[in-house]
Amino acid sequence: MRKLESIRKCGASVREIDLGPLASKDWARLVADALRCKAKAAAPLAALIYEKTAGNPFFAIQFIYALVEEDLLAFSRDKSAWRWDLDRIAAKGHTDNVVDLMVARLSRLPTETQRALQGLACVGNSADAATLRTVLEHEVIADLWEALRVELIVHSNGSYKFVHDRVHEAAYSLIPEASRAEAHLGIGRRLAARMPVERREEAIFEIVNQLNRGAALITSINEREQLAEFNLIAGKRAQTSTAYASALNYLEIGAALLIDDCWQRRHDLVFSIELARAQCEFVSGAVDQAEKRLSALSGRATTTIEQPTVACLRVDLYMSIDRSDYAVSVGLEALRKVVGIEWSPRPTEEEAFSEYQGIWVLLGDRTIEQLTDSPLMTDPISLATLDLLVRVAVPAFFVSSHLFAVAVCRAVSLSLQHGNSDASCIAYELFAMLAGPHFGNYDAGYRIGRLGCELVERPELQRFQARTYETFGFVIPWTQHVRAGRDLLTRSFEIASRTGDITYSGYACGQITTNFLLAGDPLVEAQKEAEILYGIGAEASQNLYVALNYFSGVRSRANERFLETYHDSFGELAPAVNQACQSCYDGVNIVASLAKNLGRSDAAALARSFRRPVSGRPIGTIVIHLSRSTDHIALTGLQITPR
Repeated sequence: MRKLESIRKCGASVREIDLGPLASKDWARLVADALRCKAKAAAPLAALIYEKTAGNPFFAIQFIYALVEEDLLAFSRDKSAWRWDLDRIAAKGHTDNVVDLMVARLSRLPTETQRALQGLACVGNSADAATLRTVLEHEVIADLWEALRVELIVHSNGSYKFVHDRVHEAAYSLIPEASRAEAHLGIGRRLAARMPVERREEAIFEIVNQLNRGAALITSINEREQLAEFNLIAGKRAQTSTAYASALNYLEIGAALLIDDCWQRRHDLVFSIELARAQCEFVSGAVDQAEKRLSALSGRATTTIEQPTVACLRVDLYMSIDRSDYAVSVGLEALRKVVGIEWSPRPTEEEAFSEYQGIWVLLGDRTIEQLTDSPLMTDPISLATLDLLVRVAVPAFFVSSHLFAVAVCRAVSLSLQHGNSDASCIAYELFAMLAGPHFGNYDAGYRIGRLGCELVERPELQRFQARTYETFGFVIPWTQHVRAGRDLLTRSFEIASRTGDITYSGYACGQITTNFLLAGDPLVEAQKEAEILYGIGAEASQNLYVALNYFSGVRSRANERFLETYHDSFGELAPAVNQACQSCYDGVNIVASLAKNLGRSDAAALARSFRRPVSGRPIGTIVIHLSRSTDHIALTGLQITPR
């Protein structure tokens, strides 16, 4: 269903065909054909079948099977024809419920077959022969033969599968309710014990889903802690697949299995579970819970790995709710605790320039392109520091341009000294953002940005792939044609949406739509792209952080406002833009277009228009990015962060 919805949002045509029950006349023809008799002779039986099953094909077929098994519908060899007795069939009082009918059918099977079907039902709708041997602790082919013969299950490619969900449901109902937890626990234990360690993670969902259903019966502390570990593995695998609700379920079960003193005895296990819970809560929209959990975890973090890990996630969280000040504060505090870096939240211009100059000293005789051959960074403290620096740099961009410069330059310097890591890729891109606008070195910015993009293609350096692509796609128009960055922005949006990187899916969404605008593409195409991305982004980020652009000439609502920039207006425009973008109100859409000659009076009027509430209910903060290149000022991003 989610795939179909995504296809619809992309504008593709999707046609649905509803397959309802067969009509009475259709059943009359079907029964007559099956029994090889005239329609008039089969009509009473067909009518009875239709009455019992309401025309449901599966139910009707199973009903006919039941009639045959009970000898109420039989083939007469003497007359070479099928015979039935409507009075006997009516007197039998067959159920109107398909599951009850299937239970009755299953109950007539041999005991060994029933037991095998119960085991299969515990595992799921299907299972391979090896799994069933483990579950039932003996060979199952003979036991399942009768179920295969009467077509309750099918055998294909080494696996057995129920022919219908109702058969599965009926087979499971044969297990007394009071015995089900014990049955699942036994199956889970056997699967865990006999599964080779190297295959355990691959089969983790099969194991955990069984053990969790019998977890209430586990009394051993060691076994409970082992099951908590299994749930952590399952949760992380589900998280990797962006199945965050499922991941949270596993992680919460794992946490509930641990007792109070586990923080002392099993610190690593509890910390990992709680951190993963916070990550899933964050990306699935439960920001308050994630913030509380991370605040508590920051007090529990004891190592130089745990402390920056928690701090990095807190920075990302505060960025997603437009609290750049909090994000900077958390990041700077972690830098002070972990590596002893003492920075003011507002460094001086001289400090920023000193950090920038230090990069070229460290680069020495090497060219930027030669940095691709640098070794991988291995020092744990350097890796943790670099992670913190690239996290702090992003909110610093909105708080202090000098802090942004200091953090970015220190991150690049660390990579020059200790080698490349996955965080080096985004560090190089952030430097590309810095080198041109802040220090006038657009060529070096482009070259080092290209370096980051080349590095992030390596399998071992792809953690910040979405961020790297988005930032370089943002930077490219300063030295290349604006369309040259579009593919990178699109790739960034796809990766960020898939991996739950809320902030950068928002950035990429805004950048793509702005790219259409700056490139001069038809506004109809720009609108279509904006609406597609908005729909996908809103779904992917759970409305935490959604970038939104609407364009002039496309929407003619009274609440649309224009922001227009020109090359010589940057200095005069900046105060008005900052004032205009402090808050937005329900019903206000920002319309951005590249045009000419926005004067101070127009900018002031724009600012006043944003301050007038439409409904009086503030919904968030608007941030507009303006970028200076050698010959023009361009609007390069628009973000709306809902509150």
